[in-house]
Amino acid sequence: MKFSFPDEDVFCIEKDPLVTGTDGIKACECVVFINPHVALIEAKSSSPKDICGDKFKVFITDITQKFSDSLRLFDDLKNKKHGEVAFQRLPIHLQQFSIPPGEYHIYLIVHGHQIDWLGGLQDAFREAMRAVIHRWGIKDYQVKVFNEEMALKNGLIAAFIPKAKRDDVREKDGSVSLKKTIDWFATHS
Repeated sequence: MKFSFPDEDVFCIEKDPLVTGTDGIKACECVVFINPHVALIEAKSSSPKDICGDKFKVFITDITQKFSDSLRLFDDLKNKKHGEVAFQRLPIHLQQFSIPPGEYHIYLIVHGHQIDWLGGLQDAFREAMRAVIHRWGIKDYQVKVFNEEMALKNGLIAAFIPKAKRDDVREKDGSVSLKKTIDWFATHS
């Protein structure tokens, strides 16, 4: 998936040195200024379909930790708890806004997820996030799950690789190749 946001609105929190240089901290993909909101976004290539299975519990626990850690870290960065240098890593629009954490939105995008599966996933995700969103004053309706088509319609992504073509950007071990993905979007945009 290819996000649709200008660079000055996006903070790739999962690549920040405070995440990559610290064991035990997980982060969502990015924090984005979407006027008049701030959204924390995680995109996944898939999710377990059985919402009662062990794989799903691990999936939801991991996603919940990513958003919990990201909220705390982003708030710390905004409040300069890691110093001015760390604060300056935030894009200009995220440095300047004054939106309280209770107004943040949390978006999980799952590529290839069928629309009729989203209800169960969204309910389970909101339930798993309940303590986290309560702590930050975030409302249930601000926590949403999208598939790639809904994310495109809502302006969260600019493009996506259709499910039938996803193998074109994978390595032999099944992992996604960044170079192949960039090349695919360059060819198909």
